[in-house]
Amino acid sequence: MNFYVKRAKQTKYMSKNYFLHFTAAVIISVLISCSGDPQNKEIPVTANDTTAIRDSVKPVVTAKVEMVISDIPFPFEMLENLHTSGVDYDQKVMNPVSNTTKYNQYNSKALNLGIYGADLAYVVTYEQFQQIGAYIKNAKKLAEDLNIPFAFNQNMMDRYSKFKDNKDSLTRIVYDSYSQVDKTLKGDERVGIAALVVTGSWLEGLHLSTQTFVDAEKTKENAGLYKTISAQKKSLAIVVKLLDEYKQDPYIAKLIVDLDDIVSSYSSATSNVVLNEQELIVIDKKVDKLRDRIVEGL
Repeated sequence: MNFYVKRAKQTKYMSKNYFLHFTAAVIISVLISCSGDPQNKEIPVTANDTTAIRDSVKPVVTAKVEMVISDIPFPFEMLENLHTSGVDYDQKVMNPVSNTTKYNQYNSKALNLGIYGADLAYVVTYEQFQQIGAYIKNAKKLAEDLNIPFAFNQNMMDRYSKFKDNKDSLTRIVYDSYSQVDKTLKGDERVGIAALVVTGSWLEGLHLSTQTFVDAEKTKENAGLYKTISAQKKSLAIVVKLLDEYKQDPYIAKLIVDLDDIVSSYSSATSNVVLNEQELIVIDKKVDKLRDRIVEGL
């Protein structure tokens, strides 16, 4: 949900880097707290099951703690680059709010909690304030289904109502809500769910960027987006390694295969070489295919 950052010492509410560092902090902290038998599996949650979900997939933490987890960013920075480059907002590329009823198992709920978080970042970034209420309500429902009741509590909803036209305040509200997601999942040792939330937010951020940029007129102002999207290669590799801890789960194993397919399309991108337009199109199609399966609850 790259929603996981340490609280920064800043005098302003909004900071794009809040979310980048928060993602790093939560993954490292939950991984450090995790150990045990990797053979146990989480039990899928049905639509009627509102009991606490425990993550019993607890791998022994080794060198993973030393990975550069901070390279898995929450998509605020990428979406801000999209916005300032002049790429138009497109509501159709977001996950429709009506899809919430399709998510009946913990994996779908966790991935789409992350996806709706990235959608919230998108509407906040583009100041589409009329869309924010519906997406906050969706995130609230999924968080409650995952037994994270305080992430979108009445106090937060009251703050949303009070600051519903203020970009900086809304950014902070989203931050505080996903900070509570972090706190709850860490406290309950549900590391597998945290990994899925992070995956969903990262994937949706890339989807929003490629879907809107691929059809946009290429200009000098937005040429830098090729570099921004190319830089996601490193983040993608770390996402895959994180999920690899849970590959004994069939759903996650399939997710890894699909992500590896996207990795293969990034083969030409390096720190000095950016993707070209044709490679962008290929990546966009693969990301869209995987993301469509997730938002359909499959």
